[in-house]
Amino acid sequence: MQSLYGKVVLITGGTTGIGLAAAKAFVANGAKVVVAARNREQGAAAEAALRAMGEAVFYGCDVSDPLSVEALLRFTVEHFGPLNAAVNSAACDFMPAATHEMSFAMANSTVSTDVLGVFHCMKYQIEAMLQSGGGTIVNVSSVNGLSGAPAAAVYSAAKHAVIGLTRSTAKEYIGRGIRINAVCPGATETPRRTRRTAHLTEDQLLEHQAQLAQAIPIGRLAQADEIANAILWLSSAAASYVVGHSLVVDGGLQA
Repeated sequence: MQSLYGKVVLITGGTTGIGLAAAKAFVANGAKVVVAARNREQGAAAEAALRAMGEAVFYGCDVSDPLSVEALLRFTVEHFGPLNAAVNSAACDFMPAATHEMSFAMANSTVSTDVLGVFHCMKYQIEAMLQSGGGTIVNVSSVNGLSGAPAAAVYSAAKHAVIGLTRSTAKEYIGRGIRINAVCPGATETPRRTRRTAHLTEDQLLEHQAQLAQAIPIGRLAQADEIANAILWLSSAAASYVVGHSLVVDGGLQA
């Protein structure tokens, strides 16, 4: 991963879970990292942890607001220099619900963050990279972007849309030096997953985890750093011929 040394990397949703694990991986490989998210308290904690490892800074941003994203890109370039790589990991918390029981507010929030948020970020990231000669973008989708997901129809639709954005823009910009891919994690141990199952009793949670582990051929959930390793590889020169790909990291679930 020597190709990442000294590179300027922007990670949205970079203060917890997969985004934070990716930020740590980039910093550990010598990159200069901007992590962005809405929660400033989590942002301060993430910045402190990352700065103990290398060069990193937090910037408060709501990816559903294009003006906020525009300001984020301006800050990144002014603080560290031309943008070399981006990871779009910001996503809306959602609670599983049957489609006819899902609120319009939750559906709108999911689309605003998980679809339009990725579009807003890519728009300004691409603009920045075109000015500096290219770069890489990795969008965080999901295995639910490759197949249906009961009790998560809008979430699944949003993650399908992320793959559509990835494939289309990958073809559009590879000739101009920007290499775009996606990563599709399976079930992963993250704070967001913990919040999603917080309503379960201890017995229900144990049963839920056992059922998940049984369904996954590798027999367990992923750790966030395992997904981060895939993101790091897609962003590095080692993946120089990988374009418009949705890399599945799911312990064999989709096999």
